Amino acid sequence: MSANPSAEFARELIAALASHGVEDYVLCPGSRSGPLAHALAEAGSSNPPLGAPRVNLHVRIDERTAAFLALGIARARALEGDLRPVAVVTTSGTAVGNLLPAVMEAHHSGFPLMLLTADRPNELRGVGANQTTDQVGIFGTFVRWSTEVPAPSSGEASGRATQIAARAVNAAVGDSQRDDMTGSPGPVHLDLEFREPLVGDGGVWPDVPYVEYSPSIGVPIVTPADADPAPLPAVTNGVVIAGDGAGEAARLVAEAHGWPLLAEPTSGARCGDSCVPAYFDLLAADAGKKLAERVHLVVVVGRPTLSRGISALIAHAPSLMVARHGARWREAPRHAERVVRDVPKSWTEPPGDELDLGDRSWLNEWKAAAAAAHVQTPAWGRRAVAAEFVKALGSGDIAVLGSSGSIRAVDRIAPGWVTEDLPTFIANRGLAGIDGTVSTAVGVALAARRPVHALMGDVTFLHDAGGLLVGPHESRPKLRIVVVNDGGGTIFGGLEHSSAPKEYVERVFTTPHGADIASICAGYGVAHTGVRSADALAAALAEPPVGFEVVEALLT
Repeated sequence: MSANPSAEFARELIAALASHGVEDYVLCPGSRSGPLAHALAEAGSSNPPLGAPRVNLHVRIDERTAAFLALGIARARALEGDLRPVAVVTTSGTAVGNLLPAVMEAHHSGFPLMLLTADRPNELRGVGANQTTDQVGIFGTFVRWSTEVPAPSSGEASGRATQIAARAVNAAVGDSQRDDMTGSPGPVHLDLEFREPLVGDGGVWPDVPYVEYSPSIGVPIVTPADADPAPLPAVTNGVVIAGDGAGEAARLVAEAHGWPLLAEPTSGARCGDSCVPAYFDLLAADAGKKLAERVHLVVVVGRPTLSRGISALIAHAPSLMVARHGARWREAPRHAERVVRDVPKSWTEPPGDELDLGDRSWLNEWKAAAAAAHVQTPAWGRRAVAAEFVKALGSGDIAVLGSSGSIRAVDRIAPGWVTEDLPTFIANRGLAGIDGTVSTAVGVALAARRPVHALMGDVTFLHDAGGLLVGPHESRPKLRIVVVNDGGGTIFGGLEHSSAPKEYVERVFTTPHGADIASICAGYGVAHTGVRSADALAAALAEPPVGFEVVEALLT
Protein backbone atom coordinates (compact mmCIF):
# COMPACT_ATOMS: atom_id res chain seq x y z
CA MET A 1 0.00 0.00 0.00
CA SER A 2 1.32 3.41 -0.98
CA ALA A 3 1.90 6.12 1.59
CA ASN A 4 -0.27 8.26 -0.69
CA PRO A 5 -3.66 6.49 -0.98
CA SER A 6 -5.15 9.32 -3.11
CA ALA A 7 -2.50 8.85 -5.81
CA GLU A 8 -2.88 5.08 -5.74
CA PHE A 9 -6.67 5.26 -6.01
CA ALA A 10 -6.43 7.71 -8.92
CA ARG A 11 -4.10 5.39 -10.84
CA GLU A 12 -6.42 2.44 -10.30
CA LEU A 13 -9.46 4.44 -11.40
CA ILE A 14 -7.85 5.69 -14.63
CA ALA A 15 -6.50 2.22 -15.40
CA ALA A 16 -9.92 0.66 -14.78
CA LEU A 17 -11.75 3.23 -16.90
CA ALA A 18 -9.23 2.71 -19.69
CA SER A 19 -9.71 -1.06 -19.51
CA HIS A 20 -13.39 -0.44 -20.25
CA GLY A 21 -12.62 1.72 -23.26
CA VAL A 22 -12.48 5.25 -21.80
CA GLU A 23 -9.57 6.64 -23.84
CA ASP A 24 -10.33 10.38 -23.98
CA TYR A 25 -9.92 12.71 -20.98
CA VAL A 26 -10.41 16.47 -20.83
CA LEU A 27 -8.69 17.88 -17.76
CA CYS A 28 -9.07 21.26 -16.14
CA PRO A 29 -6.32 22.37 -13.73
CA GLY A 30 -6.97 22.39 -9.99
CA SER A 31 -5.42 21.33 -6.72
CA ARG A 32 -8.03 19.00 -5.19
CA SER A 33 -8.08 17.00 -8.44
CA GLY A 34 -4.28 16.72 -8.25
CA PRO A 35 -4.21 12.91 -7.85
CA LEU A 36 -6.15 12.50 -11.09
CA ALA A 37 -4.07 15.15 -12.84
CA HIS A 38 -0.79 13.46 -11.93
CA ALA A 39 -2.09 10.08 -13.07
CA LEU A 40 -3.35 11.48 -16.37
CA ALA A 41 -0.12 13.40 -16.96
CA GLU A 42 1.68 10.06 -16.84
CA ALA A 43 -0.86 8.11 -18.91
CA GLY A 44 -1.24 10.93 -21.43
CA SER A 45 2.49 11.51 -21.96
CA SER A 46 4.39 10.43 -25.06
CA ASN A 47 6.28 7.90 -22.94
CA PRO A 48 3.95 6.61 -20.20
CA PRO A 49 5.46 4.58 -17.35
CA LEU A 50 5.31 0.80 -17.32
CA GLY A 51 1.77 -0.48 -16.81
CA ALA A 52 0.04 2.85 -17.45
CA PRO A 53 -2.70 2.88 -20.09
CA ARG A 54 -2.26 5.09 -23.12
CA VAL A 55 -4.92 7.80 -23.12
CA ASN A 56 -5.74 10.89 -25.17
CA LEU A 57 -5.36 13.85 -22.80
CA HIS A 58 -6.68 17.33 -23.56
CA VAL A 59 -6.18 20.20 -21.11
CA ARG A 60 -8.43 23.26 -20.96
CA ILE A 61 -8.64 26.05 -18.39
CA ASP A 62 -12.41 26.60 -18.67
CA GLU A 63 -14.64 23.81 -17.37
CA ARG A 64 -17.64 24.76 -19.49
CA THR A 65 -15.46 24.67 -22.60
CA ALA A 66 -13.90 21.41 -21.46
CA ALA A 67 -17.26 19.71 -21.05
CA PHE A 68 -18.46 20.69 -24.52
CA LEU A 69 -15.10 19.63 -25.94
CA ALA A 70 -15.71 16.22 -24.37
CA LEU A 71 -19.20 16.16 -25.84
CA GLY A 72 -17.76 16.88 -29.30
CA ILE A 73 -15.29 14.02 -28.91
CA ALA A 74 -18.11 11.68 -27.86
CA ARG A 75 -20.18 12.73 -30.85
CA ALA A 76 -17.33 12.09 -33.28
CA ARG A 77 -16.71 8.69 -31.73
CA ALA A 78 -20.39 7.81 -32.12
CA LEU A 79 -20.27 8.76 -35.81
CA GLU A 80 -17.77 5.94 -36.26
CA GLY A 81 -20.02 3.52 -34.39
CA ASP A 82 -17.72 3.68 -31.39
CA LEU A 83 -19.98 4.54 -28.47
CA ARG A 84 -17.83 5.15 -25.41
CA PRO A 85 -17.69 7.67 -22.57
CA VAL A 86 -15.40 10.69 -22.65
CA ALA A 87 -14.18 11.84 -19.24
CA VAL A 88 -14.05 15.38 -17.88
CA VAL A 89 -11.88 16.02 -14.80
CA THR A 90 -12.35 19.05 -12.57
CA THR A 91 -11.43 20.32 -9.16
CA SER A 92 -14.07 21.19 -6.55
CA GLY A 93 -16.35 24.21 -6.16
CA THR A 94 -17.67 26.33 -9.02
CA ALA A 95 -15.61 24.24 -11.43
CA VAL A 96 -18.20 21.50 -11.07
CA GLY A 97 -21.13 23.84 -11.71
CA ASN A 98 -19.64 24.93 -15.02
CA LEU A 99 -20.18 21.43 -16.40
CA LEU A 100 -23.98 21.66 -16.17
CA PRO A 101 -24.82 23.07 -19.66
CA ALA A 102 -22.92 20.30 -21.45
CA VAL A 103 -24.30 17.70 -19.04
CA MET A 104 -27.84 18.81 -19.84
CA GLU A 105 -27.16 18.63 -23.59
CA ALA A 106 -25.53 15.19 -23.30
CA HIS A 107 -28.48 13.98 -21.22
CA HIS A 108 -31.08 15.07 -23.78
CA SER A 109 -29.08 14.07 -26.85
CA GLY A 110 -27.89 10.77 -25.41
CA PHE A 111 -24.09 10.91 -25.42
CA PRO A 112 -21.94 9.31 -22.69
CA LEU A 113 -19.84 11.63 -20.56
CA MET A 114 -17.86 10.61 -17.46
CA LEU A 115 -17.79 13.47 -14.94
CA LEU A 116 -14.89 13.02 -12.53
CA THR A 117 -15.18 15.85 -10.02
CA ALA A 118 -12.80 16.15 -7.09
CA ASP A 119 -14.21 16.97 -3.67
CA ARG A 120 -13.16 17.57 -0.07
CA PRO A 121 -13.43 14.59 2.24
CA ASN A 122 -16.41 14.45 4.54
CA GLU A 123 -14.60 15.98 7.54
CA LEU A 124 -13.91 19.18 5.57
CA ARG A 125 -17.51 19.79 4.53
CA GLY A 126 -19.76 22.17 6.35
CA VAL A 127 -16.86 23.76 8.23
CA GLY A 128 -16.06 26.66 5.89
CA ALA A 129 -13.29 24.92 3.96
CA ASN A 130 -12.19 26.72 0.82
CA GLN A 131 -13.81 25.75 -2.51
CA THR A 132 -16.24 23.43 -0.80
CA THR A 133 -19.92 23.19 -1.70
CA ASP A 134 -22.67 20.59 -2.08
CA GLN A 135 -21.46 18.65 -5.12
CA VAL A 136 -23.18 15.34 -4.42
CA GLY A 137 -26.23 15.12 -6.67
CA ILE A 138 -25.51 18.54 -8.18
CA PHE A 139 -26.57 17.38 -11.67
CA GLY A 140 -29.93 16.07 -10.48
CA THR A 141 -31.84 14.08 -13.07
CA PHE A 142 -29.43 14.94 -15.87
CA VAL A 143 -27.14 11.97 -15.18
CA ARG A 144 -27.71 8.25 -15.66
CA TRP A 145 -25.91 7.47 -12.39
CA SER A 146 -24.32 9.59 -9.69
CA THR A 147 -22.34 8.46 -6.67
CA GLU A 148 -20.24 9.88 -3.88
CA VAL A 149 -16.88 8.12 -3.67
CA PRO A 150 -15.44 8.36 -0.14
CA ALA A 151 -11.79 9.32 0.15
CA PRO A 152 -9.31 6.44 -0.05
CA SER A 153 -7.48 5.78 3.18
CA SER A 154 -4.23 4.13 4.26
CA GLY A 155 -4.52 0.39 4.58
CA GLU A 156 -7.46 0.15 2.18
CA ALA A 157 -7.33 -2.85 -0.15
CA SER A 158 -7.32 -2.22 -3.89
CA GLY A 159 -10.30 -3.00 -6.09
CA ARG A 160 -12.86 -0.37 -5.09
CA ALA A 161 -11.97 1.97 -7.97
CA THR A 162 -12.15 -0.95 -10.40
CA GLN A 163 -15.71 -1.82 -9.37
CA ILE A 164 -16.82 1.82 -9.52
CA ALA A 165 -15.34 2.26 -13.00
CA ALA A 166 -17.11 -0.82 -14.35
CA ARG A 167 -20.49 0.30 -13.07
CA ALA A 168 -19.96 3.87 -14.25
CA VAL A 169 -19.15 2.87 -17.82
CA ASN A 170 -22.08 0.47 -17.88
CA ALA A 171 -24.44 3.28 -16.85
CA ALA A 172 -22.93 5.77 -19.30
CA VAL A 173 -23.23 3.64 -22.43
CA GLY A 174 -26.74 2.48 -21.57
CA ASP A 175 -28.56 -0.80 -21.73
CA SER A 176 -30.33 -1.46 -25.03
CA GLN A 177 -32.77 -3.89 -23.45
CA ARG A 178 -34.29 -1.44 -20.98
CA ASP A 179 -37.32 0.70 -21.76
CA ASP A 180 -36.69 3.52 -19.27
CA MET A 181 -34.20 6.41 -19.37
CA THR A 182 -31.44 4.26 -17.88
CA GLY A 183 -31.39 2.40 -21.16
CA SER A 184 -30.00 5.28 -23.19
CA PRO A 185 -26.42 6.61 -23.12
CA GLY A 186 -25.73 9.73 -21.11
CA PRO A 187 -23.60 11.38 -18.43
CA VAL A 188 -22.41 9.71 -15.23
CA HIS A 189 -21.07 11.61 -12.21
CA LEU A 190 -18.40 10.34 -9.85
CA ASP A 191 -17.81 12.83 -7.02
CA LEU A 192 -14.38 11.76 -5.80
CA GLU A 193 -13.16 12.72 -2.34
CA PHE A 194 -9.41 13.11 -1.91
CA ARG A 195 -7.39 13.77 1.23
CA GLU A 196 -3.97 15.30 1.24
CA PRO A 197 -1.35 14.64 0.06
CA LEU A 198 -2.72 15.47 -3.39
CA VAL A 199 0.57 15.10 -5.25
CA GLY A 200 1.81 12.25 -7.38
CA ASP A 201 4.06 9.69 -5.73
CA GLY A 202 5.70 8.01 -8.71
CA GLY A 203 4.06 4.76 -7.69
CA VAL A 204 3.58 1.63 -9.75
CA TRP A 205 0.55 1.38 -12.01
CA PRO A 206 -1.69 -1.54 -11.07
CA ASP A 207 -2.55 -4.48 -13.26
CA VAL A 208 -6.30 -3.89 -13.21
CA PRO A 209 -8.52 -6.91 -13.89
CA TYR A 210 -11.34 -6.43 -16.35
CA VAL A 211 -14.68 -6.52 -14.55
CA GLU A 212 -17.38 -7.98 -16.78
CA TYR A 213 -20.51 -5.98 -17.37
CA SER A 214 -23.25 -5.76 -20.00
CA PRO A 215 -23.64 -4.28 -22.52
CA SER A 216 -20.09 -3.99 -23.79
CA ILE A 217 -18.88 -0.70 -25.24
CA GLY A 218 -20.02 -0.22 -28.78
CA VAL A 219 -23.40 -1.97 -28.48
CA PRO A 220 -25.84 0.20 -30.42
CA ILE A 221 -28.98 1.36 -28.72
CA VAL A 222 -31.58 -0.41 -30.85
CA THR A 223 -34.81 -2.25 -30.36
CA PRO A 224 -34.83 -5.84 -31.64
CA ALA A 225 -36.32 -6.07 -35.12
CA ASP A 226 -39.31 -8.11 -33.91
CA ALA A 227 -40.13 -5.82 -30.97
CA ASP A 228 -42.98 -4.16 -32.89
CA PRO A 229 -43.94 -6.36 -35.83
CA ALA A 230 -47.08 -4.40 -36.69
CA PRO A 231 -46.67 -2.71 -40.10
CA LEU A 232 -47.64 0.86 -40.77
CA PRO A 233 -51.18 1.49 -42.03
CA ALA A 234 -51.45 1.16 -45.80
CA VAL A 235 -52.43 4.71 -46.75
CA THR A 236 -51.59 6.81 -49.78
CA ASN A 237 -51.30 10.21 -48.10
CA GLY A 238 -48.52 9.60 -45.64
CA VAL A 239 -45.54 11.79 -44.77
CA VAL A 240 -42.25 10.88 -43.10
CA ILE A 241 -40.54 13.53 -40.97
CA ALA A 242 -36.88 12.93 -40.17
CA GLY A 243 -35.57 14.85 -37.18
CA ASP A 244 -32.19 14.93 -35.50
CA GLY A 245 -30.59 11.49 -35.35
CA ALA A 246 -33.17 9.77 -37.55
CA GLY A 247 -30.61 7.99 -39.72
CA GLU A 248 -31.14 6.01 -42.88
CA ALA A 249 -34.23 4.30 -41.48
CA ALA A 250 -36.36 7.40 -42.17
CA ARG A 251 -35.44 7.31 -45.85
CA LEU A 252 -36.20 3.59 -46.03
CA VAL A 253 -39.65 4.09 -44.49
CA ALA A 254 -40.51 6.85 -46.96
CA GLU A 255 -39.26 4.98 -50.01
CA ALA A 256 -40.98 1.74 -48.98
CA HIS A 257 -44.35 3.52 -48.99
CA GLY A 258 -43.84 6.12 -51.70
CA TRP A 259 -44.33 8.99 -49.22
CA PRO A 260 -42.59 12.37 -49.19
CA LEU A 261 -39.63 12.65 -46.81
CA LEU A 262 -39.13 15.95 -44.95
CA ALA A 263 -35.65 15.65 -43.46
CA GLU A 264 -33.78 18.10 -41.23
CA PRO A 265 -30.04 18.51 -41.94
CA THR A 266 -28.89 16.57 -38.86
CA SER A 267 -31.26 13.69 -39.55
CA GLY A 268 -28.75 11.85 -41.74
CA ALA A 269 -31.68 11.13 -44.07
CA ARG A 270 -31.79 14.15 -46.39
CA CYS A 271 -31.28 12.06 -49.49
CA GLY A 272 -32.96 9.63 -51.86
CA ASP A 273 -35.86 9.73 -54.26
CA SER A 274 -38.55 10.54 -51.69
CA CYS A 275 -36.72 13.55 -50.21
CA VAL A 276 -38.46 16.94 -50.50
CA PRO A 277 -35.66 19.30 -49.40
CA ALA A 278 -37.50 22.61 -49.88
CA TYR A 279 -40.20 21.77 -47.36
CA PHE A 280 -39.58 24.87 -45.21
CA ASP A 281 -40.85 27.29 -47.87
CA LEU A 282 -43.55 24.84 -48.94
CA LEU A 283 -45.15 24.51 -45.50
CA ALA A 284 -45.20 28.29 -45.14
CA ALA A 285 -47.06 28.67 -48.46
CA ASP A 286 -50.78 28.16 -49.11
CA ALA A 287 -50.05 25.15 -51.33
CA GLY A 288 -48.17 23.44 -48.52
CA LYS A 289 -50.89 24.15 -45.98
CA LYS A 290 -53.45 22.60 -48.34
CA LEU A 291 -51.28 19.51 -48.79
CA ALA A 292 -50.88 19.25 -45.03
CA GLU A 293 -54.67 19.19 -44.64
CA ARG A 294 -54.79 16.09 -46.87
CA VAL A 295 -52.22 14.11 -44.85
CA HIS A 296 -53.67 10.93 -43.31
CA LEU A 297 -50.58 9.63 -41.50
CA VAL A 298 -47.36 11.22 -40.19
CA VAL A 299 -44.39 9.07 -39.27
CA VAL A 300 -41.74 10.87 -37.19
CA VAL A 301 -38.28 9.36 -36.95
CA GLY A 302 -35.76 11.20 -34.76
CA ARG A 303 -36.41 14.47 -32.99
CA PRO A 304 -37.56 17.36 -35.23
CA THR A 305 -37.09 20.80 -33.68
CA LEU A 306 -36.40 23.36 -36.41
CA SER A 307 -39.60 24.44 -38.10
CA ARG A 308 -42.98 25.62 -36.92
CA GLY A 309 -44.42 24.22 -40.13
CA ILE A 310 -43.20 20.76 -39.20
CA SER A 311 -44.50 21.21 -35.65
CA ALA A 312 -47.93 22.11 -37.02
CA LEU A 313 -47.92 19.11 -39.36
CA ILE A 314 -47.21 16.83 -36.41
CA ALA A 315 -49.70 18.54 -34.11
CA HIS A 316 -52.57 18.16 -36.59
CA ALA A 317 -51.73 14.68 -37.85
CA PRO A 318 -54.88 12.49 -37.95
CA SER A 319 -52.63 9.51 -37.24
CA LEU A 320 -49.11 9.74 -35.77
CA MET A 321 -46.36 7.14 -35.35
CA VAL A 322 -43.07 8.00 -33.63
CA ALA A 323 -39.71 6.24 -33.47
CA ARG A 324 -36.19 7.06 -32.26
CA HIS A 325 -37.37 10.33 -30.69
CA GLY A 326 -34.05 11.34 -29.13
CA ALA A 327 -32.51 10.11 -25.88
CA ARG A 328 -35.75 10.76 -24.01
CA TRP A 329 -37.58 8.74 -26.64
CA ARG A 330 -40.77 8.47 -24.62
CA GLU A 331 -41.19 12.25 -24.72
CA ALA A 332 -43.15 12.02 -27.94
CA PRO A 333 -46.29 14.05 -28.76
CA ARG A 334 -49.12 12.93 -26.51
CA HIS A 335 -51.46 12.14 -29.39
CA ALA A 336 -49.07 9.61 -30.96
CA GLU A 337 -50.76 6.25 -31.54
CA ARG A 338 -47.52 4.31 -31.39
CA VAL A 339 -44.15 5.25 -29.89
CA VAL A 340 -41.23 2.87 -30.37
CA ARG A 341 -37.62 3.20 -29.42
CA ASP A 342 -36.34 2.32 -32.89
CA VAL A 343 -37.76 1.81 -36.35
CA PRO A 344 -39.17 -1.73 -36.66
CA LYS A 345 -38.21 -3.67 -39.74
CA SER A 346 -41.88 -3.89 -40.71
CA TRP A 347 -41.99 -0.11 -41.20
CA THR A 348 -39.28 -0.28 -43.87
CA GLU A 349 -41.02 -2.97 -45.89
CA PRO A 350 -43.48 -2.19 -48.70
CA PRO A 351 -47.15 -2.63 -47.76
CA GLY A 352 -49.34 -5.31 -49.25
CA ASP A 353 -51.45 -5.21 -52.38
CA GLU A 354 -53.84 -2.65 -50.90
CA LEU A 355 -51.42 0.19 -51.80
CA ASP A 356 -50.21 0.80 -55.36
CA LEU A 357 -46.60 1.94 -55.05
CA GLY A 358 -46.51 2.57 -58.77
CA ASP A 359 -48.77 5.54 -58.20
CA ARG A 360 -46.38 8.38 -57.32
CA SER A 361 -48.98 11.14 -57.68
CA TRP A 362 -48.94 12.04 -53.95
CA LEU A 363 -45.14 12.29 -53.79
CA ASN A 364 -45.02 14.16 -57.10
CA GLU A 365 -47.56 16.68 -55.81
CA TRP A 366 -45.26 17.49 -52.90
CA LYS A 367 -42.22 17.80 -55.11
CA ALA A 368 -43.95 20.04 -57.64
CA ALA A 369 -45.45 22.25 -54.94
CA ALA A 370 -42.08 22.55 -53.18
CA ALA A 371 -40.37 23.59 -56.41
CA ALA A 372 -43.03 26.24 -56.97
CA ALA A 373 -42.85 27.56 -53.39
CA HIS A 374 -39.07 27.72 -53.20
CA VAL A 375 -37.85 31.22 -52.34
CA GLN A 376 -34.76 32.35 -54.26
CA THR A 377 -31.62 32.72 -52.13
CA PRO A 378 -30.46 36.36 -52.07
CA ALA A 379 -27.03 37.29 -53.42
CA TRP A 380 -25.67 37.96 -49.92
CA GLY A 381 -27.05 37.24 -46.49
CA ARG A 382 -27.38 34.38 -44.02
CA ARG A 383 -28.91 32.00 -46.55
CA ALA A 384 -26.29 32.88 -49.14
CA VAL A 385 -23.55 32.10 -46.62
CA ALA A 386 -25.23 28.80 -45.79
CA ALA A 387 -25.51 27.98 -49.50
CA GLU A 388 -21.79 28.54 -50.11
CA PHE A 389 -20.93 26.62 -46.96
CA VAL A 390 -22.99 23.60 -48.04
CA LYS A 391 -21.71 23.82 -51.62
CA ALA A 392 -18.12 23.52 -50.35
CA LEU A 393 -18.83 20.25 -48.51
CA GLY A 394 -17.77 17.01 -50.11
CA SER A 395 -18.98 13.44 -49.73
CA GLY A 396 -18.53 12.27 -46.16
CA ASP A 397 -17.44 15.68 -44.83
CA ILE A 398 -18.39 16.55 -41.26
CA ALA A 399 -20.04 19.90 -40.56
CA VAL A 400 -21.02 21.26 -37.14
CA LEU A 401 -23.93 23.71 -37.18
CA GLY A 402 -24.87 26.37 -34.66
CA SER A 403 -28.26 25.65 -33.14
CA SER A 404 -29.90 28.98 -33.88
CA GLY A 405 -30.11 30.73 -37.26
CA SER A 406 -27.36 28.75 -38.97
CA ILE A 407 -28.97 25.34 -38.87
CA ARG A 408 -32.28 26.85 -40.00
CA ALA A 409 -30.56 28.55 -42.93
CA VAL A 410 -29.00 25.23 -43.94
CA ASP A 411 -32.36 23.52 -43.52
CA ARG A 412 -33.90 26.02 -45.89
CA ILE A 413 -31.32 25.83 -48.68
CA ALA A 414 -29.67 22.41 -48.48
CA PRO A 415 -30.46 20.03 -51.34
CA GLY A 416 -31.50 16.43 -51.16
CA TRP A 417 -28.31 14.49 -51.74
CA VAL A 418 -27.59 11.26 -53.52
CA THR A 419 -27.05 8.77 -50.72
CA GLU A 420 -23.36 8.29 -51.45
CA ASP A 421 -22.68 12.03 -51.44
CA LEU A 422 -24.37 12.91 -48.16
CA PRO A 423 -22.21 14.96 -45.77
CA THR A 424 -22.67 14.53 -42.03
CA PHE A 425 -24.23 17.42 -40.14
CA ILE A 426 -23.91 17.68 -36.36
CA ALA A 427 -25.64 20.11 -34.01
CA ASN A 428 -26.39 20.16 -30.30
CA ARG A 429 -30.11 19.62 -30.69
CA GLY A 430 -30.75 17.88 -27.37
CA LEU A 431 -31.65 21.23 -25.86
CA ALA A 432 -30.76 23.33 -28.93
CA GLY A 433 -28.69 25.82 -26.95
CA ILE A 434 -26.05 27.98 -28.59
CA ASP A 435 -23.52 27.51 -25.80
CA GLY A 436 -20.45 25.38 -26.33
CA THR A 437 -20.69 25.24 -30.10
CA VAL A 438 -17.06 26.24 -30.78
CA SER A 439 -15.82 23.70 -28.23
CA THR A 440 -18.09 20.98 -29.60
CA ALA A 441 -16.67 21.58 -33.08
CA VAL A 442 -13.11 21.46 -31.73
CA GLY A 443 -13.87 18.17 -29.98
CA VAL A 444 -15.37 16.68 -33.14
CA ALA A 445 -12.31 17.70 -35.17
CA LEU A 446 -9.83 16.34 -32.63
CA ALA A 447 -11.60 12.98 -32.40
CA ALA A 448 -12.28 12.68 -36.12
CA ARG A 449 -8.60 13.34 -36.86
CA ARG A 450 -9.50 15.00 -40.15
CA PRO A 451 -10.69 18.40 -41.31
CA VAL A 452 -14.06 19.51 -39.96
CA HIS A 453 -16.24 22.46 -40.99
CA ALA A 454 -18.50 24.55 -38.75
CA LEU A 455 -21.11 27.23 -39.40
CA MET A 456 -22.49 29.49 -36.68
CA GLY A 457 -23.75 32.99 -36.02
CA ASP A 458 -21.78 35.73 -34.32
CA VAL A 459 -23.63 35.47 -31.00
CA THR A 460 -23.10 31.70 -30.90
CA PHE A 461 -19.42 32.21 -31.70
CA LEU A 462 -18.91 34.91 -29.06
CA HIS A 463 -20.80 32.87 -26.45
CA ASP A 464 -18.06 30.24 -26.66
CA ALA A 465 -15.08 32.28 -27.87
CA GLY A 466 -13.05 30.66 -25.10
CA GLY A 467 -13.24 27.47 -27.13
CA LEU A 468 -10.62 29.01 -29.44
CA LEU A 469 -8.02 28.67 -26.71
CA VAL A 470 -5.72 25.72 -27.38
CA GLY A 471 -2.61 25.67 -25.24
CA PRO A 472 0.89 25.23 -26.70
CA HIS A 473 1.13 21.62 -25.45
CA GLU A 474 -2.26 20.58 -26.84
CA SER A 475 -3.26 19.09 -30.19
CA ARG A 476 -4.71 21.67 -32.55
CA PRO A 477 -7.73 20.75 -34.64
CA LYS A 478 -8.06 21.00 -38.39
CA LEU A 479 -11.19 23.08 -38.18
CA ARG A 480 -12.66 25.92 -40.21
CA ILE A 481 -15.40 27.94 -38.52
CA VAL A 482 -17.56 30.14 -40.73
CA VAL A 483 -19.08 32.91 -38.62
CA VAL A 484 -22.10 34.81 -39.94
CA ASN A 485 -21.67 38.29 -38.49
CA ASP A 486 -24.92 40.19 -38.87
CA GLY A 487 -24.47 42.24 -35.72
CA GLY A 488 -26.47 40.22 -33.20
CA GLY A 489 -29.20 37.65 -32.70
CA THR A 490 -31.22 38.41 -35.81
CA ILE A 491 -33.15 35.14 -35.52
CA PHE A 492 -35.51 37.04 -33.20
CA GLY A 493 -36.56 39.17 -36.18
CA GLY A 494 -38.61 36.22 -37.39
CA LEU A 495 -40.29 35.55 -34.05
CA GLU A 496 -43.24 37.22 -32.35
CA HIS A 497 -40.93 39.49 -30.34
CA SER A 498 -40.23 41.55 -33.47
CA SER A 499 -43.59 43.32 -33.04
CA ALA A 500 -42.29 45.17 -29.96
CA PRO A 501 -40.74 48.65 -30.28
CA LYS A 502 -37.53 48.46 -32.30
CA GLU A 503 -35.29 49.85 -29.56
CA TYR A 504 -36.57 47.27 -27.07
CA VAL A 505 -36.13 44.37 -29.50
CA GLU A 506 -32.60 45.48 -30.30
CA ARG A 507 -31.47 45.84 -26.73
CA VAL A 508 -32.97 42.75 -25.08
CA PHE A 509 -33.27 40.30 -27.99
CA THR A 510 -30.94 40.95 -30.93
CA THR A 511 -28.29 42.32 -28.51
CA PRO A 512 -25.79 43.97 -30.87
CA HIS A 513 -22.28 43.32 -29.59
CA GLY A 514 -19.86 45.51 -31.53
CA ALA A 515 -17.13 42.91 -31.06
CA ASP A 516 -14.09 42.80 -33.34
CA ILE A 517 -13.99 39.12 -34.24
CA ALA A 518 -10.70 39.47 -36.13
CA SER A 519 -9.02 40.83 -33.02
CA ILE A 520 -10.51 38.08 -30.87
CA CYS A 521 -9.10 35.46 -33.24
CA ALA A 522 -5.71 37.18 -33.23
CA GLY A 523 -5.66 37.13 -29.45
CA TYR A 524 -6.20 33.38 -29.45
CA GLY A 525 -3.72 32.75 -32.27
CA VAL A 526 -6.39 31.55 -34.70
CA ALA A 527 -6.19 32.50 -38.39
CA HIS A 528 -8.92 34.88 -39.58
CA THR A 529 -10.30 35.83 -42.99
CA GLY A 530 -13.07 38.38 -43.51
CA VAL A 531 -15.34 38.23 -46.59
CA ARG A 532 -18.15 40.47 -47.81
CA SER A 533 -19.56 38.59 -50.82
CA ALA A 534 -20.58 35.12 -51.89
CA ASP A 535 -17.73 34.97 -54.40
CA ALA A 536 -15.17 35.89 -51.74
CA LEU A 537 -16.64 33.29 -49.39
CA ALA A 538 -16.53 30.62 -52.09
CA ALA A 539 -12.85 31.41 -52.67
CA ALA A 540 -12.11 31.17 -48.93
CA LEU A 541 -13.80 27.77 -48.77
CA ALA A 542 -12.31 26.38 -51.99
CA GLU A 543 -9.66 24.30 -50.22
CA PRO A 544 -10.13 22.02 -47.18
CA PRO A 545 -9.02 23.48 -43.83
CA VAL A 546 -5.40 22.75 -42.98
CA GLY A 547 -5.38 24.25 -39.46
CA PHE A 548 -7.55 26.13 -37.02
CA GLU A 549 -9.16 29.09 -38.79
CA VAL A 550 -12.16 31.40 -38.79
CA VAL A 551 -13.84 32.81 -41.90
CA GLU A 552 -16.02 35.75 -40.96
CA ALA A 553 -18.88 36.52 -43.35
CA LEU A 554 -19.61 40.20 -42.72
CA LEU A 555 -23.23 41.06 -43.46
CA THR A 556 -23.27 44.53 -41.90
